[in-house]
Amino acid sequence: MDRDYARDRVHEGAVTGAEGAELLRFARSLSTSPSLDELKQRFLVGFGRLVDMPMYGYALVDPVTESPICVANGNVSATFVARYERHAKDVDPLLERTYRTGLTTYNMALMTPEEWEESPVFRRAYCVHNMRHVVEIPLHIGGTIAGNVHFATTKQDWDIGLADIRVAEALSSVVGMTIEAIADRDQMERERDQALAALNIAGTPFVVSDPQLTELRSNDPARRLLADVVDADEVLHRLLARPVPHGGGTRRLQVRLLTGEPGILHARLSAPACDGDPLVAVLDLERESAVISLEALAGLTPREAEVAMLVVDGLADREIAEQLFLSHHTVSQYVKRIYRKLGVDSRVGLTRELLRRPLARGSAEVPRSGG
Repeated sequence: MDRDYARDRVHEGAVTGAEGAELLRFARSLSTSPSLDELKQRFLVGFGRLVDMPMYGYALVDPVTESPICVANGNVSATFVARYERHAKDVDPLLERTYRTGLTTYNMALMTPEEWEESPVFRRAYCVHNMRHVVEIPLHIGGTIAGNVHFATTKQDWDIGLADIRVAEALSSVVGMTIEAIADRDQMERERDQALAALNIAGTPFVVSDPQLTELRSNDPARRLLADVVDADEVLHRLLARPVPHGGGTRRLQVRLLTGEPGILHARLSAPACDGDPLVAVLDLERESAVISLEALAGLTPREAEVAMLVVDGLADREIAEQLFLSHHTVSQYVKRIYRKLGVDSRVGLTRELLRRPLARGSAEVPRSGG
């Protein structure tokens, strides 16, 4: 959306050719900023080149207290900032109009150069850098004005053109949407961390797969649970393979324990909003609820056995297809082959066949999942 906005400004005639390409690259750079600090650095490095103004910046303010949250200032002194915040901000007609109307304000569109020089805001602050032309642009975030983008020049015989203003408006839109995206991501990360902390306190085993990290993160209960599983790392990576079914879901794999017994490792998966988000899996290991013998599944291939167990668990063909990342048609074909091999003609018959056979002495067992 942010890059589309910048592209629309190019098409409107604000910039063309090489300037348009540079605007799009800069908009892309801003929109992918991972934090407010990084956004500020990228803005300060690139904004002046596009707008060709010596002084520029933006301010993000708290909507309740109106105090600055994040301020980016390019080529202005700390003295100017202090004087503006303490003595000039409250009498700034540009800022007042920008917040009141939600529109861009240019000082030379409000008053003559002589009136500007005599204004309280110029005499209290802008005179420090002799700013003759000043533009204020509202910073829209989440449907409200939460700050402003501004730029200025000391050149007296100068007229800030519509093209520069439109470019700055496009970049202001990108900044606002990026700040909103960063805030949403930070909120999601806080909620995730709170949920993981609650799971940890409750002693629930969980594992986090984060695309930004080269190793999985697991808590102590998960490490204790996996310590009993043969080839635990390989099994875990199979459970956490992406993509994840829409809305999250449950996966399970037959495993062998260090004791030689079989088991089933379950993973209840979160639903990442996008590919770059962490994936959280809550783990459970079934050990002693074996009701299906390996002998009953001996005539089936590993995939057929996996499908058969899911049928016994009550899953429909479409649910099995989603869980195993197969097509619905492929699962239906597996079910038909399983019927032929076991001599049954229905899901009920298959379930009865797999559950009715008594266990041979010393035979291995496969736990049946509860869901």
